[in-house]
Amino acid sequence: MLLRPKAHFGRSKRVLDLREAAMDVLSLVLSLLYQFGTSAAFFFLAAVGLVIILGMMNIINLAHGELMMIGAYTATLTYHAGVPFWLSVILSFFVAAAFGAVLELLIVRRFYGRELGALVVTWGVSLVLGQGTLLFFGPFLPSIGIPGGSFSYGVFSFSAYWLILSLISLLLIIGLWWLYNRTSYGLQAKATMQNAEMAKSLGVRTSRIYTLTFSLGAGLAGLSGALLAPTVTIAPFMGQQFVAPAFITVVVGGAANVIAGAVASSMVLAAVKTPIGMAFGAFSGTVALLLAALIIIRIMPNGLSAPLEKYFNRRAGRAMR
Repeated sequence: MLLRPKAHFGRSKRVLDLREAAMDVLSLVLSLLYQFGTSAAFFFLAAVGLVIILGMMNIINLAHGELMMIGAYTATLTYHAGVPFWLSVILSFFVAAAFGAVLELLIVRRFYGRELGALVVTWGVSLVLGQGTLLFFGPFLPSIGIPGGSFSYGVFSFSAYWLILSLISLLLIIGLWWLYNRTSYGLQAKATMQNAEMAKSLGVRTSRIYTLTFSLGAGLAGLSGALLAPTVTIAPFMGQQFVAPAFITVVVGGAANVIAGAVASSMVLAAVKTPIGMAFGAFSGTVALLLAALIIIRIMPNGLSAPLEKYFNRRAGRAMR
């Protein structure tokens, strides 16, 4: 009679241990998925403006980080002036886009077809913007608190704001796909970037398309800088931390289909960095990311978008039969 309670207690303890182990595994899987989603969102947001300017226009824009800085500064200054954060983010897009239009009209349009010249001049612009911001605003601005709070599951804690950024990244992907595949501007922009002389002979105002496209890329960079502002220190040279991830994402993605390439590149790089970073630390994750980028570029010199574009073309050809 005395053995039954002990046996029952032993079974209950084993059941509780199994439940705890299952919860630990589930929380680890959720954390892995969360880290993957947020890393992919970071890569895409860091690169989305450069996807337009480098991927479509073939302008090596070394001032990309400073365009993101303009967005972050606009959001921070307007937020601390009393403007709601999400409205500050929208204002940042228009401020950066307006600056990009002026930059294209005054400087960049003189360097189309001259990649090295564009590289040098945009590097000069980045230096002027960084030093000018330092002189005018000082070494840093007050930070923006991360909106949305956080929640926990098991031993892991998750930021709601990064989930929002993942959703915004998805909306940006859908919006850019629609813009470049379902609007007359998108058709004219693709025609201009592929063969400007032919597009001009067909009545496309190519100079206007160049300005709009560069302005859009600058605006998206500013928007990304504003969205990422609550997660970083607001300082004159803050944009430099986004330049390397942005260029890696764009180059690995390739130019055959810049939007699909950026999405695929963000996901592949995040898939490499996330598990290795969680297992061995952030530095090991970064090293693995760089090695993966080198291997992909070596195997697919035209980037991940080249086989994707071939696949899309085959599907379109089958649909027309």
